[in-house]
Amino acid sequence: MRALSHSAISMYLDCPQKYKFKYVDRIPEKPKHFFSFGQTVHQALEFFYGVPVPPPPSLKELLDFYKKNWRSAGYETPEQEAQYLEEGRRILTAFHQKHVKDYKLPFFAEYAFHLEVGGVPVTGKVDRIDKLEDSRLAVVDYKTGKAFDISRVEKDTQLTMYQMACEELLGMPVAQLTFYHLPSLTELTVRRHPDGQVQAWRKRIVDVAEDIGAKKFLPKPEDRKCSWCDYKGLCPAWQHQENLLDGKAGAPEKELGESVDRYGALKDQIKDLEAEAEKVRQEIVEALERLDFLRAFGKKYEVSRSLEEKWEFKDKRAVLEVFKAGGLYEKVLAPSAAEIQKIMRGNDLSPAVRAKLENLGRKIQTILLRYKRLENSAGSQ
Repeated sequence: MRALSHSAISMYLDCPQKYKFKYVDRIPEKPKHFFSFGQTVHQALEFFYGVPVPPPPSLKELLDFYKKNWRSAGYETPEQEAQYLEEGRRILTAFHQKHVKDYKLPFFAEYAFHLEVGGVPVTGKVDRIDKLEDSRLAVVDYKTGKAFDISRVEKDTQLTMYQMACEELLGMPVAQLTFYHLPSLTELTVRRHPDGQVQAWRKRIVDVAEDIGAKKFLPKPEDRKCSWCDYKGLCPAWQHQENLLDGKAGAPEKELGESVDRYGALKDQIKDLEAEAEKVRQEIVEALERLDFLRAFGKKYEVSRSLEEKWEFKDKRAVLEVFKAGGLYEKVLAPSAAEIQKIMRGNDLSPAVRAKLENLGRKIQTILLRYKRLENSAGSQ
């Protein structure tokens, strides 16, 4: 079978049908500007770290290389391309200024690897590998997209795969893993991923390979991701919609489509009616408060208002500690929302305990509006 990269595995897990279109049927995706931009910047940084001996390329040399190797595929307008071209210059200029003073040649720049995991061929490319003073390795992967937090670095399977490959092929332990967010020059670094995380990823690789070998290519449709998928027009999950739009649907499909449309229309009507009812409800509440009425009557219905108070607590553990200190632990072994509201409304709390609880939470007051049909209007509509 073909070697699996991290991106191929991720695509299969996201949607097996999309994997089939791209890697089995070999239907190319449309060029994406963010891929072109990322590849150009990555190539420029490979040039920066790819000299045989120091010193590194000058800023002018780096920017000249960047411009000469610029990839134009995927940009929607010349204006968009010009904006990204300038953003790349900004990133590379800032990167050069930050790292030229303490420049060191990496152990590897753009390290391409090939190995087998449980008999499955795996391939990939690590942006940069640094060798630390204690001969352990530091893996660095560049990112040019949106910002992220440290939790992504701790869990990211791409870094897990890089760690696995480096330790197996280079024979040295990986000490740390870094995602370098280039737009902000932010390096987010964690210690090597635990062995259990590595073993889980190895199993995932084998499982995916087995499913591919068994030709399990069922689509996983989801509006959010399918809306921008290049293969939507070919996907069996969306063929019914395409047939309806093209007027090619048979009688059962048309009947199903009509039912779907009616269901959606009814749900939309419900939303509209609920929004209108809420607007009228608010008008009634304001009028009752202004007139200081608790009840009002129409010809067919009556309404009454009441005030509901509810306490909201974010730190449940702190609430439980207050219960323990106040001798109330036996009344609520776990401070569920219903139990807390019952206790806060009761008279069993001492002033001191009540004060502590009130400091931990906030009281939310809601005006309830209840309605019922008047008996003498039951037969009228």
